[in-house]
Amino acid sequence: MPKAPYLSGVARRFPPHQQRRRHTTTLQGKVALVTGAGRGIGQAIALELARQGAAVGLAAKTASEVEAVAREIQAAGGRALAVSIDVGDPAQVDHLVRTVEAGLGPIAILVNNAGIRGPVGFVQNVPPQEWQDVFRVNIFGAFLTIRAVLPEMIGRRWGRIINMSGGGAMTGMRGGAAYGASKSAVVGLTLTVAQEAQRFGITCNAIQPGRVITRSFPALGRPGEGDGVPPEHAARCAAWLCTEEASGTTGQTLNAVEWDQKRGQEQGV
Repeated sequence: MPKAPYLSGVARRFPPHQQRRRHTTTLQGKVALVTGAGRGIGQAIALELARQGAAVGLAAKTASEVEAVAREIQAAGGRALAVSIDVGDPAQVDHLVRTVEAGLGPIAILVNNAGIRGPVGFVQNVPPQEWQDVFRVNIFGAFLTIRAVLPEMIGRRWGRIINMSGGGAMTGMRGGAAYGASKSAVVGLTLTVAQEAQRFGITCNAIQPGRVITRSFPALGRPGEGDGVPPEHAARCAAWLCTEEASGTTGQTLNAVEWDQKRGQEQGV
């Protein structure tokens, strides 16, 4: 069987056809925690999960941003709780999980989207502390949140963990070694957690969202660059990974753009 272009990883599954819907109750009764949820990809994922019925815990370093997203969800009739946090701090992550579980219920879905770009430059010019800062947020933060939510997921025999990969994880990233290496580490963590947690009914996957224009990754202004990739590709992909239909999908890295386009073709959208 030929490899699907939107999938990579040790265990591949081809998702069956499903009608694309924007406003559903697919995730009704589930509680999701999304880090880096104040803007960009994290915000789009949080809004999509809420549209599909999930109560959403929103975490980011800038309180005003996650509070604004929480208000948007609440205004649409959803449940949301905003927490300002440094995901690289173990004590703050433990507090985050306790706060979300106390306010919304047991966390069934975790989306690790928090991340920083870090230094831009060739390896020999990268300050060691800036390199460490990237790994502290991008991979140590993902480890901390997974570690904090897994016991409850294992106890309930159900869970969905989604990590955000990115540029450089698979192909290298000229001038962005710290970011690319950290995202490669995210893929490795995803594969390991998938293997360890699968027997408990927990899936763990990664998403490559494409080049979404954000504050950290502004438009390059190069010919043919366009306006970047809409974050909604990653949001729809993440929401699908949270469903029962995706229960056999684990240990994968999905290219969100190709996945969403193929999905649309399958559904005639």
